[in-house]
Amino acid sequence: MPHTPPIHPHRPITAVSLLLAVLLPSLPAHADEKFRIIPDLAFAPHAPQLRLSLYLPPDKGPLPCVLALQGGGFLPQTGKGYRGMAEFLASHGFAVALVAYRGRPEQHFPDTLADVRAATAFLRKNSHQWQLDPRKFAAVGGSAGGTLAALLATTGDETDPACRIQAAVCCAGVFDFVSRFQDPQQLALQPAHAEKLKTNQAWIGAPFATDAPAWRQASPTSHLNTGDPPILFLHSRNDATVPWLQSKLCHDQMQKLKLISELIVYEDGGHAVAPENGKPREEMLRFLRTHLQLSQP
Repeated sequence: MPHTPPIHPHRPITAVSLLLAVLLPSLPAHADEKFRIIPDLAFAPHAPQLRLSLYLPPDKGPLPCVLALQGGGFLPQTGKGYRGMAEFLASHGFAVALVAYRGRPEQHFPDTLADVRAATAFLRKNSHQWQLDPRKFAAVGGSAGGTLAALLATTGDETDPACRIQAAVCCAGVFDFVSRFQDPQQLALQPAHAEKLKTNQAWIGAPFATDAPAWRQASPTSHLNTGDPPILFLHSRNDATVPWLQSKLCHDQMQKLKLISELIVYEDGGHAVAPENGKPREEMLRFLRTHLQLSQP
């Protein structure tokens, strides 16, 4: 049965520039002994300049694998800003891929999605080389990365089964681009919505219109179907960049389809989803362990 955990109240703090800082903890000085790194793996024949770095724990395989998708306004990313995320998850028994992808203004959403799908297919097709479990793939991301994680979850079975994932954790993402700029409640929650409209339009690659196919196709809510994997949504109510109602909307639609979905909304933490007393890092870990069937330590 679908599960909806309670909304958790917390005291407000000032958001930091490092997105999802609470999910990127510092590790002890000898953290490198807890995992090994395979850097600079070319994974996309259509974009040979793209690379991913694979973090592998010392555990015996087959290993659950998580694609870590860094945010950044749908601009091109190297993924290196999520090294703390990779270290944290690798220290808890997950293989983690830091994935580079292309973005605006040169590339639009189908290109970016093609990049993260290619990374998923590459890792699955080469899973034997690194003792990855091809049946236990997930994606985590924040902001634009959260949108991409949701797109990967909801489009994974549309063309290539190798692109499927089994769970996703989406932090402060956009899941319905049309309602973001059409719903009065959401507009009131984002003071800079006119600027965000421009940047989203640059990534989507088409002028905004409520019936524009490109804006619907870029929205994970448009791809939801009964075969989609579990998703955990983490958001802060005081996020002035992406309205928390975006996460609620996608969660509610998943619930209507009887899909497994969890929503946790913190009162504070801003767009970084960094609540003063909340524990999004632990919630992420719990969710991934549960839905990738990884035993507790």
